[in-house]
Parts: sequence; C-alpha cells; structure tokens
Amino acid sequence: MPPVAAMLRTSLLALLAIAVAACAPSHVQEVDDDSVTAAERSFSDRIADQRLRGRILADILNDDELLDESNIGVTVYNGVVLLTGEVPNANAGRRIARLARAQEGARRVHNELVVAELSSVMARGRDSLINRNARTRIRQLDSPHSLDSSRVRVVTERQRIYLMGRVTRDEAEAITETVRRVSGTREVVRLFDYLD
Repeated sequence: MPPVAAMLRTSLLALLAIAVAACAPSHVQEVDDDSVTAAERSFSDRIADQRLRGRILADILNDDELLDESNIGVTVYNGVVLLTGEVPNANAGRRIARLARAQEGARRVHNELVVAELSSVMARGRDSLINRNARTRIRQLDSPHSLDSSRVRVVTERQRIYLMGRVTRDEAEAITETVRRVSGTREVVRLFDYLD
C-alpha cells in the first residue's frame, strides 16, 4: 500500500473511532461549573457542594441498575441538588432522588429526571449552546444592573433552563426575562435561594 494511502486509511480509522466514541451514551454527566460561581461563595461552601455531588454520583455509579440506559446530571449549589436527564423508568428516578435526599448536606433535592430514551448527541449539543447563550446574557446584566452573575448557576436539559443560586427577587425577574429570550428555550425553571 503506498505511504499516502496508508496515512489516509489510518486518519480515517482514527476519525471513525472518535466519531463512534462521541456517539456512545454518557451515563453520568459531569456538570461541574464552580469556576463560574466561585466569587461570592466561600471555599468551604464550594468544597461541601463538590463532596455532596461526589457522594451522590458515587451512589449512582455503584448501582448498575441505575446506570442502565440512564443519562443523569447532578448539580449542587449551596446544598440544593438538581437532578436532570433521562431514566428508563419512574422507579429509577425516584430511587436516584432518594439517594440524593439521604446525603448529609442536601438541603433540597429537585428531581427533574424524565422517563425517556437517552438524549441524542445533537440534543445535548443544542442544550449546551442554549446554556452558553443564557450565561452570556446573564453576564451582560452585570454592567447596567449591578448583578453579580457569579451567584447564578445555569443548567440546561431538554431545552429547559434551570436557574440556581442566591439572588434578590428583582435580580431573579431580570435574569428570568433575559434567559427566556434565548433561542431554543422551551421553559425557564427558577430554583433560587432569595436574599430578600
């Protein structure tokens, strides 16, 4: 086989391997975005949230039944747990929520898991784009409104934007109205802790 043809064949095989790997279902989403929310929260608060998230993920990963045909996102902010993604049946969703509620430090658990087939790579990419656009719009609120966007966590799943963090009610209204206009958004769900 000529050297150019061998290189082309090797390159195509590598691209095919990458494409196949990208299509494999991700059973547990790594939603760790503390860098965005680090400014106001203390180091110990962030560590407590990371540990809580880690314990929840460990319980899920150690249970083969829960991993089967599931795509689970776990986000924690100030002890508030958000569960998103797809599960094969309602019992699996309830079981994951019970695991999260049983953890020390979990103040509230919002179970937004849906019984559905795993979302496609394209759907996850769309959610990622919506999430980036929502964060950008929130950051743009910083200048004119004195909003500290580092107090807001944004999670997007199935075209729903979930808003977490510590804000005033006026800030929550401004944030909600801003992200509601992000293209592709179906719904905005507020899970804020209010400062006033």
